Amino acid sequence: MIKWVSYQGMQGWFNILKPIIVVHHISRMKNGNHMIISIDARKGFDKIQHPFMMKTLSKIGIEGTYLKVIKAIYHKSTANIILNGEMLKAFPLRTGTRQGCLLSPLLFSIVLEVLARAIRERKKAHPNR
Repeated sequence: MIKWVSYQGMQGWFNILKPIIVVHHISRMKNGNHMIISIDARKGFDKIQHPFMMKTLSKIGIEGTYLKVIKAIYHKSTANIILNGEMLKAFPLRTGTRQGCLLSPLLFSIVLEVLARAIRERKKAHPNR
């Protein structure tokens, strides 16, 4: 499971100290088998590729009606841009979760958890990398 040790945003310079202390503390722990990854979640929702998301959902056992509904939501998604009051031709969306969709945070968390598991597995297989 992903461990959210600390979530810090830039809310002024005084708040930068806490994540630095956390990183320093983790680096001083005895077994030395630690990894710190920083992911900008604001951008992450936009970057998830739909085929990867579907493969990930299947891999963790989401199937049947649930998977069909999610696939239907993302199948042939398109977007339009309005420029100077005129709607331009629709273009396909192949990445990103849908803004405002109640499933988006859950889908993002699932994909992120599978990514974290893959990183841990790789770390176990290649501990010196």
